[in-house]
Amino acid sequence: MSAMLFPRAAVVGIGLIGGSFALAAREAGLVGHVTGVARSEATRRGALDIGAADEATADAAEAVARADLVYLAAPVKSICEALGTLGPHLQPGALVTDAGSAKVAIVEAAQALPAEVTFIGGHPMAGSEQAGIAAARADLFAGCNYFLTPEAQTRPEALKKLENLISGLGAQPMVVDAARHDRLVAITSHLPHLLAWALCAVAGESGDPAELAPFVAGAWRDTTRIAGSSPELWAEIFRANAGNLAALVERFAEELREAEEALAGGAGGRLVELLAAAREIRERIAES
Repeated sequence: MSAMLFPRAAVVGIGLIGGSFALAAREAGLVGHVTGVARSEATRRGALDIGAADEATADAAEAVARADLVYLAAPVKSICEALGTLGPHLQPGALVTDAGSAKVAIVEAAQALPAEVTFIGGHPMAGSEQAGIAAARADLFAGCNYFLTPEAQTRPEALKKLENLISGLGAQPMVVDAARHDRLVAITSHLPHLLAWALCAVAGESGDPAELAPFVAGAWRDTTRIAGSSPELWAEIFRANAGNLAALVERFAEELREAEEALAGGAGGRLVELLAAAREIRERIAES
């Protein structure tokens, strides 16, 4: 059991990520009383049932008014909207953080917060194709990298306190610039999700699902698993990081065109070169 860092926390968007955060922080003794915020009565009831919250409400303003830690775990657009409206309700000295997958837009929206409130952006590299409070679990963040995007004016003691909280969840806090975060996560997360949906679309256009099913093995299942994620959530993430993602889609298309040319020309040697280069890159990343 760790020392308590925040006596009262409000988790706005207490679903998979917010619920898992609350469960882990409570289990570790890092936060005291937790108020969960959700529009859905079923979600609020679920948070109470699994012990992720002591109380639950649909009123975010009421919840954050009593909190010294505010954890925003809604979709990116909703986080930006919350940052624009919750400021007057926050108590002085409160620490506000989030779990959004695209940081630049969120960091910019946080400029609307009062000066006496500290905001530090966050993004845990953890999740599931499942969604909702029923999928929340206390070990979701265990062993994952958890990015934090402080600004130049962020107080060092506030950053250290949040780093201690993240470490207490079992994650590895990593400080990074918001723009660099968005550029790199577009490569490692956003593009793979988009490609998984594209692979499913191609499969849907290429044959009857009942005909394809017997031919599905590990490669297709592993590559498309994340296509089971929430379309609404990921559409927002894609839009929030559209510039970086669009550039990567074009670069990926160039790689496919090169493979297409090698196939059309019967250039087996060139195909081997392309595949070998890709394998080397993967091994270098995996070993780092």
